[in-house]
Amino acid sequence: MAKLTQQQLEAHLWGAANILRGKTAGQDYKNYILSLMFYKRLCDQWENEADEAIAEQERQQGRLFTEKEKAIFRARGEHRFNIREGSRWGDVLAVSENIGEKLTDAMRSVANANEELRGVFTVDWNQPAPDSSGKKLIPNEVVHALIQHFEEIDLSNKSVPSDILGRAYEYLIKQFADDAGAKAGEFFTPPEVVDILVRILQPKPGDTIYDPTCGSGGMLIHSADYLREQGENALAARYFGQEMNWGNYAIGKINSVLHGLEADIKGGASTITDPQFLDSGHVRKFSMVLANFPFSDEFWWLKPEQQTDDKKKRDKLKKEVFGKEGYKDPYGRFGRGTGFQSPPAGYGDYAFILHILASLTEGGRAGVVCPQGVLFRGQAEVEEETGEFDDEGNPIVRHRKPDDEHLIRKALLESRLIDAVISLPLNVFYGAGVPACLLILSKDRPSERRDKVLLVYAARHYRELSSQNELRPQDVMRILVHYHSYGNASKVPGLVGENSGRIREQINQRESDEIERLEAEYKNYNDKLAKIDTEIAELQAQATQEAKKTEKGKFKAKIEKLDSQRQKLSAKVAERDDRIAETRRRAEEDRKDLLEVGHELGKLYGNQDELLRHSRVVSHDEIKENDFNLNIPRYVDTFDPEPPMNVNDAIESLGKAKLSLARAESELASLLSKAGYRTV
Repeated sequence: MAKLTQQQLEAHLWGAANILRGKTAGQDYKNYILSLMFYKRLCDQWENEADEAIAEQERQQGRLFTEKEKAIFRARGEHRFNIREGSRWGDVLAVSENIGEKLTDAMRSVANANEELRGVFTVDWNQPAPDSSGKKLIPNEVVHALIQHFEEIDLSNKSVPSDILGRAYEYLIKQFADDAGAKAGEFFTPPEVVDILVRILQPKPGDTIYDPTCGSGGMLIHSADYLREQGENALAARYFGQEMNWGNYAIGKINSVLHGLEADIKGGASTITDPQFLDSGHVRKFSMVLANFPFSDEFWWLKPEQQTDDKKKRDKLKKEVFGKEGYKDPYGRFGRGTGFQSPPAGYGDYAFILHILASLTEGGRAGVVCPQGVLFRGQAEVEEETGEFDDEGNPIVRHRKPDDEHLIRKALLESRLIDAVISLPLNVFYGAGVPACLLILSKDRPSERRDKVLLVYAARHYRELSSQNELRPQDVMRILVHYHSYGNASKVPGLVGENSGRIREQINQRESDEIERLEAEYKNYNDKLAKIDTEIAELQAQATQEAKKTEKGKFKAKIEKLDSQRQKLSAKVAERDDRIAETRRRAEEDRKDLLEVGHELGKLYGNQDELLRHSRVVSHDEIKENDFNLNIPRYVDTFDPEPPMNVNDAIESLGKAKLSLARAESELASLLSKAGYRTV
């Protein structure tokens, strides 16, 4: 088989998704497709490894092996993964009945034979339909169609290099995220947001990189890509993750294997109640943490099997867990005996933030996606008049205790752990309608930044799509320049130059990839159209030579039938051309905007009043004066000013409006008069 381009591979893999879509009775079909793709990859690579080893032995011995010798060598040869006889792709391909049962058994056999793959194949292709009819959820003919579809391509390194397969896998995850809508937030973070976090934290060799809610593993993969971009070996860092959902764990684990990361990912347990990375009873320390945790999780203090919608049961559990003295975290991250209050039972955001903080080494740093509520929720201690008076006529004042979230935020700020806060546009994340921000934490901040916090208002700039908003490449550059300059105008020109060159290449590459992807997606339509055009031309030539009217009529009928098919295919090809044109238009717009944003940032840092509308370095003293409230509009001017108005133009518009009103009144008076009404 010939080598596949990334776009051809993506089109073929998405074609497999189209075969299965709508046939899993509401179950998440992405896990079926992704696991089948991975199983095929493992099997194809196993065969490829054997073929390469046999070819090398034949070369060394100067002779060809017999088929019997090849079979013996295959059984004894060394492989990256152990795939036993009876569990290989050819064994599944040979079955015509109960394919789902054979496929499930084969996948589980591979997982059981390889410690690294335990828990990766979570789907059951032999699952019964939910109507108790005795039928299968996925009919045998559908499984057969999928097997045949995957049989058309070789997924070994011989045909698909691992980097291309890895990118194609990420493309599939993105497509599934678009398809899943709100539910995609459980396993997918927009790549633009991940890119910002990674480029702020800047992974380096020797780092231990951890994602406590890793979903599909995108943050770990992107960190490795950054190291490669810097000319480093991706394995110069080590990667760790935890994911509670077994299906998402499988996606993340597969992603790690395909990208060659050998990440240590744990599954099936809550990061808060059952952290899987421990050291002497406390959470293990990592030098870099990235996370997009579930926003405002009201069940954070319960194990998954304890979670219930029954209020009475939940209240009873709450009393047991929190007790009279408050929550006691067995891992020493927050609550009694620590420097931080326990988060409130109804909001788990600070539980994750404090877990991340506890997971940092002394010189560690973290980038966290949070709901903006963590910046201002929770009231400081206040004095409230009760409306009552004492015996001397003085108003009785009641002291209201500060809320837990206020105390946690205050402790974080007083410990000088918050380096920056970046607000993001609305509706950037799947399923998260609440405003979000990026919280940058650091345990080793430069001395000149120690008593400050950078606040960036980045909610103005984005691309509006049909279902959600998207950060454009130039919007990413704005954020990175604001962060890395940290208010220092002298750094801005260098940062603009560094980022604009890289981002321009990124825009160009994305444009090229998307056009190739569209050409691959519509290739069958284009090939069929070319074939029909040839057939029509041949029939027209034959009809011209034919003398009999009856025969000409037959040719005409054939041509009309083909022409009907041609029109449908032409519409599809025209659709492709429109999408390609839109891709080019958008890329050109981004290139133009990138240049303008670079100039804009240079001017911005020369005008402090204008800069205050976008970014500001705030002192801890000012934050303290604001009761440790980090709501960005308190410090940054987030209001968009009214556009300047030319007075002469305004007077002219007013005159035109008055004239229009006078004409309308005159016409109305005339109509009323004709109708017999008296007018004043």
